[in-house]
Amino acid sequence: MTWTPGVSDDDARVMIRAIEDIYDLMRGQFGKPGQFDPLPVVRIFGAWMIPSLPPDAAYANVGYYVERSLDDTRDRILGSRYLDLVRLEPWQSTSPHFDLAMTNLKLEDDLETAQASRRAKPGMPALKVDRPGLLALISTFPFDSIESQDLRRLAIRHMVAHAFGRLMGIPRRGRTEAVIQHLGDRYCANTCAMRLTDTPTLALSFAQQELASGVLYCDLCKQDLASQITGFHYGMN
Repeated sequence: MTWTPGVSDDDARVMIRAIEDIYDLMRGQFGKPGQFDPLPVVRIFGAWMIPSLPPDAAYANVGYYVERSLDDTRDRILGSRYLDLVRLEPWQSTSPHFDLAMTNLKLEDDLETAQASRRAKPGMPALKVDRPGLLALISTFPFDSIESQDLRRLAIRHMVAHAFGRLMGIPRRGRTEAVIQHLGDRYCANTCAMRLTDTPTLALSFAQQELASGVLYCDLCKQDLASQITGFHYGMN
């Protein structure tokens, strides 16, 4: 788990606590406590740096990712550039891992140019970009439009749960029940964090529904998530 230097302590805590809640929820899917726990080990690096490297060296700090993924106007992060940097990390090949990241900067989803042009609303930054099995990058910038800090936290929590599910590849391919297709991506049709979420208003609305119902992931998505996590666990071993 990482975040860029401008991310507030409060937003970072929301992300950390959301993952803690997800892990508490998912441990019940793997039998008795201590019997089997394939959940990936969480390492919180935050706005990290490697003290032994010069500040301007390649991959010396999280600022390296930011500087090299900004668009030509230096106004926003391009998802494709950030993804390439993560894919080419020197330690990604020696120690494969998932990257769950957060930034306070504007974000553009250009990972699939043709789809992104249809997906993006004019002038509206993306809430996240993702590549299952590798990266999910969340932008808190769009959530600044929510005036209430408590409601903002709730909306971001939903977005973290959604991004984590996307990172794990759910809803799984092959699932036919309660799934909708949108521009080549798959989303859940139930009351669930895996619903299609492309605006802060929608994120907040879904988050409030999930809070009222006591559901973060629906049963189908919990089953998908348990299956994916178990598959990743044995695959990496």
